[in-house]
Amino acid sequence: MTTRKWIWVDFENTPQVLFLEPLVRWLRDSGHTVRVTAKPQSQTLALSAARGLDVTPIGGGDFRGLPAKVLGGLTRALQLRRWLGAQGPPDLLVSSSRSASTAAWTTATPAVAFLDYEYASQLSLAAAATTLWMPDLLEGVTLKRWTRRVARFFPGLKENLYLDEWRFSRDDTRRDLAVDDAAYLVVSRPPAVTAHYASERSWPVWVRAMNLLLEHTSVHVLVSPRSRHQAEEVNRAFSGNARCVVMKDVAPGPSHVAAADLVLGGGGTMNREAAVLGVPVWSVFTGPPPHIDECLAEEGRLRWLREDEDFRAVEAMPLPTRLPGRGPYPQGLQMIRDGIAEMLGSRDGFR
Repeated sequence: MTTRKWIWVDFENTPQVLFLEPLVRWLRDSGHTVRVTAKPQSQTLALSAARGLDVTPIGGGDFRGLPAKVLGGLTRALQLRRWLGAQGPPDLLVSSSRSASTAAWTTATPAVAFLDYEYASQLSLAAAATTLWMPDLLEGVTLKRWTRRVARFFPGLKENLYLDEWRFSRDDTRRDLAVDDAAYLVVSRPPAVTAHYASERSWPVWVRAMNLLLEHTSVHVLVSPRSRHQAEEVNRAFSGNARCVVMKDVAPGPSHVAAADLVLGGGGTMNREAAVLGVPVWSVFTGPPPHIDECLAEEGRLRWLREDEDFRAVEAMPLPTRLPGRGPYPQGLQMIRDGIAEMLGSRDGFR
Protein backbone atom coordinates (compact mmCIF):
# COMPACT_ATOMS: atom_id res chain seq x y z
CA MET A 1 0.00 0.00 0.00
CA THR A 2 1.40 3.39 -0.99
CA THR A 3 1.65 5.99 1.79
CA ARG A 4 0.35 9.32 0.55
CA LYS A 5 2.68 12.28 0.95
CA TRP A 6 2.03 15.95 1.48
CA ILE A 7 3.73 18.20 -1.03
CA TRP A 8 4.57 21.86 -0.65
CA VAL A 9 4.35 24.13 -3.70
CA ASP A 10 5.35 27.79 -3.57
CA PHE A 11 4.60 30.54 -6.10
CA GLU A 12 7.09 33.39 -5.81
CA ASN A 13 5.98 35.31 -8.91
CA THR A 14 3.15 35.43 -11.42
CA PRO A 15 4.54 33.12 -14.17
CA GLN A 16 5.14 30.34 -11.64
CA VAL A 17 1.40 29.95 -11.16
CA LEU A 18 0.93 28.75 -14.73
CA PHE A 19 3.89 26.44 -15.22
CA LEU A 20 3.53 24.80 -11.79
CA GLU A 21 -0.25 24.42 -12.03
CA PRO A 22 -0.08 21.18 -14.11
CA LEU A 23 2.09 19.61 -11.40
CA VAL A 24 -0.24 20.77 -8.61
CA ARG A 25 -3.25 19.25 -10.35
CA TRP A 26 -1.41 16.02 -11.26
CA LEU A 27 -0.25 15.50 -7.67
CA ARG A 28 -3.74 16.12 -6.31
CA ASP A 29 -5.31 13.84 -8.92
CA SER A 30 -2.85 11.17 -7.75
CA GLY A 31 -4.25 11.45 -4.24
CA HIS A 32 -1.57 13.55 -2.56
CA THR A 33 -2.15 16.49 -0.28
CA VAL A 34 -0.73 19.65 -1.85
CA ARG A 35 -0.44 22.87 0.14
CA VAL A 36 0.38 26.00 -1.83
CA THR A 37 1.95 29.17 -0.50
CA ALA A 38 2.33 32.34 -2.56
CA LYS A 39 4.23 35.59 -2.36
CA PRO A 40 2.11 38.74 -2.85
CA GLN A 41 4.38 39.72 -5.74
CA SER A 42 3.05 41.32 -8.94
CA GLN A 43 -0.23 39.49 -9.81
CA THR A 44 0.56 36.14 -8.21
CA LEU A 45 -2.39 36.04 -5.82
CA ALA A 46 -4.91 37.30 -8.37
CA LEU A 47 -3.79 34.83 -11.03
CA SER A 48 -3.89 31.96 -8.53
CA ALA A 49 -7.50 32.87 -7.76
CA ALA A 50 -8.33 33.15 -11.46
CA ARG A 51 -6.97 29.62 -12.00
CA GLY A 52 -8.99 28.24 -9.07
CA LEU A 53 -5.95 27.56 -6.89
CA ASP A 54 -6.26 28.12 -3.15
CA VAL A 55 -3.04 29.60 -1.77
CA THR A 56 -1.77 30.84 1.57
CA PRO A 57 -0.22 34.30 1.14
CA ILE A 58 3.07 34.63 2.99
CA GLY A 59 5.52 37.53 2.97
CA GLY A 60 5.64 40.82 1.11
CA GLY A 61 6.42 41.65 -2.48
CA ASP A 62 7.18 44.19 -5.18
CA PHE A 63 10.23 45.53 -3.36
CA ARG A 64 12.45 48.03 -5.17
CA GLY A 65 16.19 48.19 -4.70
CA LEU A 66 18.60 45.38 -3.88
CA PRO A 67 18.70 45.85 -0.08
CA ALA A 68 14.89 45.75 0.16
CA LYS A 69 14.72 42.67 -2.08
CA VAL A 70 17.35 40.79 -0.07
CA LEU A 71 15.73 41.70 3.25
CA GLY A 72 12.28 40.83 1.91
CA GLY A 73 13.50 37.44 0.66
CA LEU A 74 15.19 36.55 3.96
CA THR A 75 12.17 37.70 5.96
CA ARG A 76 9.88 35.59 3.81
CA ALA A 77 12.13 32.55 4.21
CA LEU A 78 11.79 32.89 8.00
CA GLN A 79 8.02 33.29 7.70
CA LEU A 80 7.83 30.18 5.51
CA ARG A 81 9.87 28.23 8.03
CA ARG A 82 7.44 29.22 10.79
CA TRP A 83 4.55 28.14 8.55
CA LEU A 84 6.25 24.78 7.96
CA GLY A 85 6.61 24.36 11.71
CA ALA A 86 2.84 24.59 12.06
CA GLN A 87 2.17 22.19 9.16
CA GLY A 88 4.68 19.48 9.94
CA PRO A 89 7.51 18.56 7.57
CA PRO A 90 6.57 18.10 3.89
CA ASP A 91 7.94 15.24 1.83
CA LEU A 92 8.89 17.54 -1.03
CA LEU A 93 9.00 21.18 -2.15
CA VAL A 94 8.17 21.95 -5.79
CA SER A 95 8.94 25.54 -6.71
CA SER A 96 11.01 28.10 -8.56
CA SER A 97 11.23 30.12 -5.38
CA ARG A 98 14.41 31.34 -3.72
CA SER A 99 12.78 32.13 -0.39
CA ALA A 100 11.02 28.75 -0.26
CA SER A 101 14.24 26.99 -1.26
CA THR A 102 16.05 28.74 1.61
CA ALA A 103 13.37 27.59 4.06
CA ALA A 104 13.52 24.07 2.62
CA TRP A 105 17.31 23.98 2.97
CA THR A 106 17.15 24.97 6.64
CA THR A 107 14.64 22.15 7.32
CA ALA A 108 16.35 19.49 5.15
CA THR A 109 13.28 19.24 2.92
CA PRO A 110 13.98 17.64 -0.49
CA ALA A 111 13.20 20.02 -3.34
CA VAL A 112 12.50 20.09 -7.05
CA ALA A 113 13.23 23.49 -8.58
CA PHE A 114 13.02 25.15 -11.99
CA LEU A 115 15.24 27.73 -13.70
CA ASP A 116 15.33 29.07 -17.26
CA TYR A 117 17.45 32.24 -17.02
CA GLU A 118 21.14 31.53 -16.54
CA TYR A 119 21.90 35.01 -15.15
CA ALA A 120 19.31 34.72 -12.36
CA SER A 121 20.48 34.10 -8.81
CA GLN A 122 20.94 30.33 -8.52
CA LEU A 123 22.63 29.54 -5.21
CA SER A 124 19.54 29.15 -3.01
CA LEU A 125 17.72 27.08 -5.64
CA ALA A 126 20.69 24.80 -6.28
CA ALA A 127 21.62 24.42 -2.60
CA ALA A 128 18.16 23.12 -1.69
CA ALA A 129 17.34 21.21 -4.86
CA THR A 130 17.75 17.50 -5.33
CA THR A 131 16.86 18.26 -8.95
CA LEU A 132 16.98 21.62 -10.74
CA TRP A 133 15.04 21.31 -13.99
CA MET A 134 16.06 23.50 -16.94
CA PRO A 135 15.01 23.66 -20.62
CA ASP A 136 17.37 21.66 -22.83
CA LEU A 137 18.39 24.81 -24.71
CA LEU A 138 20.51 25.59 -21.63
CA GLU A 139 22.35 22.28 -21.64
CA GLY A 140 25.45 23.78 -23.26
CA VAL A 141 25.48 27.01 -21.22
CA THR A 142 28.19 27.58 -18.62
CA LEU A 143 26.62 27.09 -15.20
CA LYS A 144 27.92 27.45 -11.67
CA ARG A 145 29.40 24.26 -10.22
CA TRP A 146 26.63 23.93 -7.62
CA THR A 147 23.98 24.37 -10.30
CA ARG A 148 25.48 21.84 -12.71
CA ARG A 149 25.60 19.28 -9.87
CA VAL A 150 21.79 19.08 -9.64
CA ALA A 151 20.78 20.21 -13.15
CA ARG A 152 18.57 18.05 -15.34
CA PHE A 153 17.24 19.12 -18.72
CA PHE A 154 13.82 18.65 -20.31
CA PRO A 155 12.85 19.17 -23.96
CA GLY A 156 10.99 22.35 -24.87
CA LEU A 157 10.49 25.53 -22.86
CA LYS A 158 8.91 25.78 -19.42
CA GLU A 159 5.94 27.39 -21.20
CA ASN A 160 5.39 24.12 -23.08
CA LEU A 161 4.61 22.50 -19.74
CA TYR A 162 1.20 24.19 -19.72
CA LEU A 163 0.64 25.57 -23.23
CA ASP A 164 0.90 22.20 -24.98
CA GLU A 165 -2.45 21.25 -23.41
CA TRP A 166 -4.07 24.71 -23.38
CA ARG A 167 -6.98 25.14 -25.78
CA PHE A 168 -7.44 28.52 -27.45
CA SER A 169 -9.99 30.21 -29.66
CA ARG A 170 -8.25 33.09 -31.37
CA ASP A 171 -11.50 34.35 -32.92
CA ASP A 172 -13.44 34.23 -29.65
CA THR A 173 -10.73 36.09 -27.74
CA ARG A 174 -10.46 38.82 -30.37
CA ARG A 175 -14.25 39.14 -30.33
CA ASP A 176 -14.22 39.45 -26.52
CA LEU A 177 -11.55 42.16 -26.83
CA ALA A 178 -13.63 43.99 -29.46
CA VAL A 179 -10.74 43.78 -31.92
CA ASP A 180 -11.72 43.90 -35.58
CA ASP A 181 -10.56 41.05 -37.82
CA ALA A 182 -8.61 43.54 -39.95
CA ALA A 183 -6.82 45.07 -36.96
CA TYR A 184 -3.22 44.20 -36.12
CA LEU A 185 -3.30 43.24 -32.44
CA VAL A 186 -0.20 43.75 -30.32
CA VAL A 187 -0.14 42.33 -26.81
CA SER A 188 2.46 44.05 -24.68
CA ARG A 189 3.99 43.29 -21.30
CA PRO A 190 6.04 46.23 -19.98
CA PRO A 191 9.46 45.51 -18.47
CA ALA A 192 9.77 44.33 -14.88
CA VAL A 193 10.93 47.01 -12.50
CA THR A 194 11.10 45.02 -9.24
CA ALA A 195 12.72 41.75 -10.39
CA HIS A 196 16.36 41.25 -9.40
CA TYR A 197 17.31 41.21 -13.11
CA ALA A 198 15.42 44.45 -13.93
CA SER A 199 17.19 47.12 -15.96
CA GLU A 200 16.27 50.80 -15.83
CA ARG A 201 17.01 51.14 -19.56
CA SER A 202 14.14 48.83 -20.53
CA TRP A 203 11.27 51.21 -19.70
CA PRO A 204 12.23 54.09 -22.09
CA VAL A 205 13.01 51.52 -24.80
CA TRP A 206 9.55 49.98 -24.30
CA VAL A 207 7.89 53.42 -24.53
CA ARG A 208 9.79 54.11 -27.76
CA ALA A 209 8.64 50.80 -29.23
CA MET A 210 5.04 51.50 -28.22
CA ASN A 211 5.12 54.88 -29.96
CA LEU A 212 6.58 53.27 -33.07
CA LEU A 213 3.82 50.66 -33.21
CA LEU A 214 1.03 53.15 -32.61
CA GLU A 215 2.17 55.13 -35.65
CA HIS A 216 0.55 52.31 -37.67
CA THR A 217 -3.16 53.11 -37.82
CA SER A 218 -4.06 49.43 -38.04
CA VAL A 219 -2.33 48.61 -34.76
CA HIS A 220 -4.27 48.09 -31.54
CA VAL A 221 -2.22 47.48 -28.39
CA LEU A 222 -3.43 45.56 -25.34
CA VAL A 223 -1.10 46.24 -22.41
CA SER A 224 -0.85 43.73 -19.57
CA PRO A 225 0.79 45.67 -16.70
CA ARG A 226 2.68 43.86 -13.96
CA SER A 227 1.22 45.91 -11.11
CA ARG A 228 -1.26 48.67 -10.31
CA HIS A 229 1.59 51.19 -10.15
CA GLN A 230 2.78 50.17 -13.61
CA ALA A 231 -0.78 50.41 -14.97
CA GLU A 232 -0.91 54.00 -13.78
CA GLU A 233 2.41 54.76 -15.50
CA VAL A 234 1.20 53.26 -18.79
CA ASN A 235 -2.07 55.19 -18.61
CA ARG A 236 -0.17 58.44 -18.07
CA ALA A 237 2.07 57.74 -21.05
CA PHE A 238 -0.65 56.68 -23.53
CA SER A 239 -3.95 58.01 -22.19
CA GLY A 240 -4.53 60.06 -25.34
CA ASN A 241 -4.54 57.09 -27.71
CA ALA A 242 -7.77 55.09 -28.00
CA ARG A 243 -5.90 52.25 -29.73
CA CYS A 244 -3.92 51.53 -26.56
CA VAL A 245 -5.95 49.66 -23.91
CA VAL A 246 -4.55 48.84 -20.48
CA MET A 247 -6.00 45.72 -18.90
CA LYS A 248 -7.73 46.35 -15.57
CA ASP A 249 -8.43 42.76 -14.56
CA VAL A 250 -5.98 39.92 -14.14
CA ALA A 251 -6.43 37.17 -16.70
CA PRO A 252 -4.18 34.33 -17.86
CA GLY A 253 -2.00 35.86 -20.57
CA PRO A 254 -1.78 32.91 -23.00
CA SER A 255 -5.27 33.42 -24.45
CA HIS A 256 -4.43 37.02 -25.30
CA VAL A 257 -1.03 36.05 -26.70
CA ALA A 258 -2.67 33.41 -28.91
CA ALA A 259 -5.02 36.08 -30.28
CA ALA A 260 -2.19 38.52 -31.06
CA ASP A 261 -0.29 39.24 -34.25
CA LEU A 262 2.78 40.44 -32.32
CA VAL A 263 4.01 40.48 -28.73
CA LEU A 264 6.03 43.43 -27.46
CA GLY A 265 7.64 42.04 -24.34
CA GLY A 266 9.80 43.35 -21.57
CA GLY A 267 11.40 39.93 -21.28
CA GLY A 268 10.47 36.65 -19.67
CA THR A 269 7.44 34.43 -19.81
CA MET A 270 5.20 36.24 -22.28
CA ASN A 271 8.01 36.29 -24.86
CA ARG A 272 8.40 32.52 -24.56
CA GLU A 273 4.62 31.96 -24.60
CA ALA A 274 4.53 33.82 -27.90
CA ALA A 275 7.36 31.66 -29.28
CA VAL A 276 5.52 28.47 -28.32
CA LEU A 277 2.28 29.75 -29.90
CA GLY A 278 3.88 31.01 -33.11
CA VAL A 279 3.46 34.73 -32.42
CA PRO A 280 6.47 36.91 -33.34
CA VAL A 281 8.13 38.83 -30.50
CA TRP A 282 9.84 42.17 -30.18
CA SER A 283 11.81 42.18 -26.93
CA VAL A 284 12.97 45.36 -25.19
CA PHE A 285 14.76 43.53 -22.39
CA THR A 286 18.07 45.31 -21.81
CA GLY A 287 19.61 43.14 -19.12
CA PRO A 288 22.03 40.30 -19.88
CA PRO A 289 20.31 38.50 -22.79
CA PRO A 290 18.91 35.08 -21.87
CA HIS A 291 20.42 32.25 -23.90
CA ILE A 292 16.92 30.96 -24.62
CA ASP A 293 15.90 34.30 -26.14
CA GLU A 294 19.09 34.36 -28.18
CA CYS A 295 18.11 30.94 -29.55
CA LEU A 296 14.61 32.20 -30.34
CA ALA A 297 16.16 35.15 -32.17
CA GLU A 298 18.27 32.75 -34.24
CA GLU A 299 15.08 30.83 -35.08
CA GLY A 300 13.48 34.06 -36.35
CA ARG A 301 10.88 34.13 -33.58
CA LEU A 302 12.26 37.07 -31.56
CA ARG A 303 13.77 40.41 -32.56
CA TRP A 304 15.69 42.57 -30.10
CA LEU A 305 14.82 46.27 -29.81
CA ARG A 306 17.52 47.84 -27.66
CA GLU A 307 19.64 50.18 -29.76
CA ASP A 308 19.00 52.84 -32.41
CA GLU A 309 19.99 50.45 -35.22
CA ASP A 310 17.38 47.93 -34.02
CA PHE A 311 14.67 50.55 -34.35
CA ARG A 312 15.91 51.69 -37.73
CA ALA A 313 15.71 48.09 -38.96
CA VAL A 314 12.08 47.54 -37.93
CA GLU A 315 11.02 50.97 -39.20
CA ALA A 316 12.11 49.86 -42.68
CA MET A 317 10.20 46.57 -42.55
CA PRO A 318 6.52 45.57 -42.63
CA LEU A 319 4.98 44.36 -39.41
CA PRO A 320 5.80 40.66 -38.86
CA THR A 321 3.36 37.83 -39.53
CA ARG A 322 2.53 34.77 -37.45
CA LEU A 323 4.75 31.69 -37.44
CA PRO A 324 4.35 27.95 -36.83
CA GLY A 325 4.21 27.03 -33.15
CA ARG A 326 7.23 25.69 -31.25
CA GLY A 327 6.34 22.23 -30.00
CA PRO A 328 4.54 20.37 -28.55
CA TYR A 329 7.01 18.67 -26.21
CA PRO A 330 4.86 16.30 -24.09
CA GLN A 331 7.93 14.30 -23.06
CA GLY A 332 9.17 17.29 -21.03
CA LEU A 333 6.28 17.27 -18.57
CA GLN A 334 6.40 13.49 -18.40
CA MET A 335 10.11 13.51 -17.53
CA ILE A 336 9.44 15.93 -14.66
CA ARG A 337 6.51 13.87 -13.39
CA ASP A 338 8.60 10.71 -13.49
CA GLY A 339 11.38 12.44 -11.59
CA ILE A 340 8.99 13.63 -8.87
CA ALA A 341 7.42 10.17 -8.58
CA GLU A 342 10.88 8.67 -8.17
CA MET A 343 11.79 11.19 -5.47
CA LEU A 344 8.61 10.37 -3.57
CA GLY A 345 9.74 6.78 -3.46
CA SER A 346 7.40 5.01 -5.82
CA ARG A 347 5.57 5.30 -9.08
CA ASP A 348 2.66 3.35 -7.57
CA GLY A 349 -0.51 5.38 -7.25
CA PHE A 350 0.55 8.02 -9.80
CA ARG A 351 -1.71 8.58 -12.76
